[in-house]
Formats: sequence, C-alpha cells, structure tokens
Amino acid sequence: MIKDKMIYFLVFVIILLGYLNYFSTYVMPWQKEEAIKSALLWGGLKEIPKNAKIINLEKHGSSFTKQFIIEFTSSKSELEQWIRKSKRLKNNIPKIQLNIRTYEIHPGEINSYGGRVKIKQDTVSINMSWS
Repeated sequence: MIKDKMIYFLVFVIILLGYLNYFSTYVMPWQKEEAIKSALLWGGLKEIPKNAKIINLEKHGSSFTKQFIIEFTSSKSELEQWIRKSKRLKNNIPKIQLNIRTYEIHPGEINSYGGRVKIKQDTVSINMSWS
C-alpha cells in the first residue's frame, strides 16, 4: 500500500517537473544562466551589468522555437554604458514613444529571429527569439 503511494507520488513529481521544464514559462534555476546567455547572444548584447537586478525571466516556445524575455533594473549610467558596449544597440537608433526607447533587432545574431530591447528609465526588457 505504501509502496503504491510512493510510486504514484514519484510519477506525479516527474510529470510536474516535466511540465514545468518544457511547457511552463517558468525558467528553472538550472536554466537561468543559459536563458540569459542565449538571449544576449541572439541580440548581440553585452553582458547584463553586474549590479543589475533581474525582475522577470520567462521562456516560451517548443523544441523548434525559443523565446526569452528578461527584465532587469540598473542605474542609468550602467545602462548607458551597456548600450554603448552592446554590438547591436550602439549604432541602432531607437524609436521613442511615451519615454520608452525601443531598439528593434532583426535579424538577430547566429541566424536567430531577433527581437527588441525596450528601456524605460532604469528598467530594461529584452525579448529575443530563435526559430
């Protein structure tokens, strides 16, 4: 009886972890570094500033497509330095609407679809895709 309950529990946990890993927008702790690295690589972006605080990290897609959304905050001076050091931002003229600078990056690096970077005051939103 207890053995059956343990087996059911283990099956439930495996299914739950599989769902979270493949179908959920939640980025598992062991996926965090790779998700950030991929989004920055696809966008031709410099490493996120050291003192930045990541406030949101999502993943979307399937085995054939991937999308990462990263939101972080940092000081204005670090953000300006980050823009100057980012290959695909430094010479990119943003669209400015309602105090939000939007940088379009299409196509992205290494054959990725690309995406956009939005900056509002001290908050950056990176949305990059690959398919």
